[in-house]
Amino acid sequence: MGRLSSSKKIKFKYSKKLFSNTLTYNVSLTMNFAITVFCILLITLYIIGNYQDFQDENQQWILSVLSFAAIFNSLFSIVLAVETGIKIFTEKHKIKNIFNMLVLLASAVFCIFCTGTSNIISYISGGIK
Repeated sequence: MGRLSSSKKIKFKYSKKLFSNTLTYNVSLTMNFAITVFCILLITLYIIGNYQDFQDENQQWILSVLSFAAIFNSLFSIVLAVETGIKIFTEKHKIKNIFNMLVLLASAVFCIFCTGTSNIISYISGGIK
């Protein structure tokens, strides 16, 4: 009973379907989207702060947080876009990866624009020293 006969070998069946996106890639895309939304919320908060007469220190703080978040997100988007570019050439799901690549590049361009704009506004609001 303990022995298997040679005619009855155990065969393991593996699925041949390869998953296009790993968990880390999906989490990274979600995090990128969340930080992009965070940058949009900071821009909105800065604009509302101009009309609500926020203190100058608070406005400077919002601009600095926006700048740092946008720098991080633009670098993160570029790294994910390179990974997605590699996936375009190595995997079968090209349309989904091309869409991800376009979204990541748009996020990178938006965050680079946010970084430049927030730094210019911060510099101008500092006044002549």
